Amino acid sequence: MAPPMQSWMFVVFVAASVLLYWLAVPRRFRPHFLLALSLGYYFVCSLNAFALPFFFLLFYLYGMFVVGILIDGAKTPEARKGWTVAGVVAAIAVLLFFKTTVTTTKLLLLFFGVGGGDMLAGALTRFGVPVGISYFSFRVIHYLIEVYRGKEKRATPLEFFLYVTFFPTMISGPIHRFFTMRREDPAESFANQLRGPGGTPKYNFDDITYGVWRILQGVVKKFVVADFFFRLCEPMRVPALLPTTEWWQLWLAGHAYFVYLYIDFSGYSDLAIGIARLFGFRVLENFNWGLFAPNMREYWRRWHMSLTNWLVNYVYIPLGGDRKGEFRTDFNTMVTLVAVAMWHRFALALFIWGLFQGGALVFLRHYLRLKKRLFPNRKTSWWGYGVGVFLVWNWMCFLWPLFLHSARIAFFYWVKMIPLASALKTLGAAGGGM
Repeated sequence: MAPPMQSWMFVVFVAASVLLYWLAVPRRFRPHFLLALSLGYYFVCSLNAFALPFFFLLFYLYGMFVVGILIDGAKTPEARKGWTVAGVVAAIAVLLFFKTTVTTTKLLLLFFGVGGGDMLAGALTRFGVPVGISYFSFRVIHYLIEVYRGKEKRATPLEFFLYVTFFPTMISGPIHRFFTMRREDPAESFANQLRGPGGTPKYNFDDITYGVWRILQGVVKKFVVADFFFRLCEPMRVPALLPTTEWWQLWLAGHAYFVYLYIDFSGYSDLAIGIARLFGFRVLENFNWGLFAPNMREYWRRWHMSLTNWLVNYVYIPLGGDRKGEFRTDFNTMVTLVAVAMWHRFALALFIWGLFQGGALVFLRHYLRLKKRLFPNRKTSWWGYGVGVFLVWNWMCFLWPLFLHSARIAFFYWVKMIPLASALKTLGAAGGGM
């Protein structure tokens, strides 16, 4: 496991690293120093698995870097495309393997008639899954596709390994880019920052003060505010409490979980962005107050933005985006939101969650189009904005059981959260007493 960010060990590690980085390491060697820090950090993270994930990571990244060379050096368009497809498929296959470790292990053991599947699958999950494998895979796929497109010079080994393993964003993102994509700020491209005059960014006191400020925000959000809301959302997280919890308590717990998840995840992003800035590097913003989004489309534009933008660029647009008719646009939207769900966890409940989320975006698109046709000059009012926020909150709250639990348990949550059955029972009892 990764050293907790609130631990003194991690604080001392970052503070000492920043001081050495700016005061002792010559500028041309700072990328090497950062790579050593990142690999060392990952080595410590994998010690409970006998460092096997660390050595797998080295092998994996070396293979992907070689694929990048083959793409860049291919003599024909067919060869470039072939190597790109091979690299992307390999990265996805690795991700799928580790994401489905438990399920795959159980099925194999069941097939061969071996008992103890749950125990062995749990052991593999704990000791064999590389930390941050989703983030590594998405960064690698981004790099390979952009090398295929040939817009910028491919990475050197130092640049590539540092980009993928950069320790502030290693565990939980954001999914920063090596090359700039679409509307993103070129200043946040890892390649541009590494390839500036003299190499790594120069010392800037504003970077240090901003980094400290973002870290303080992250500490307060993640370890003070989020912990408070975590306790409030217990009925939504713990199925054992379901029989003794009222329907309205579940809705309140769902709203508390919404706040907790935003504060906790955005707090981690604040820490990652702040620590990266202490070393002079800018990484993508990941959250923009998605709690106050007036509709689901705006919500996904503000929530885990680095993931959403990645999926738009590498799933939605390649499928055709909104350029191939109404049905294809709706289909592409559904596929993209299912991909969002599967990125979190491979499970039937998450698949259904993704279908609901995609369906909400499809409905919203057609609703806004109809609204514009019927009321072309109507502007959004403050109360309309408030109603939109209210609907987003309650939609997400309704779907949290799928996000947190299995589909079967989610069904029981929904039975309890929708008080229709209880109301009918009460009316029946009242009628019998008349």
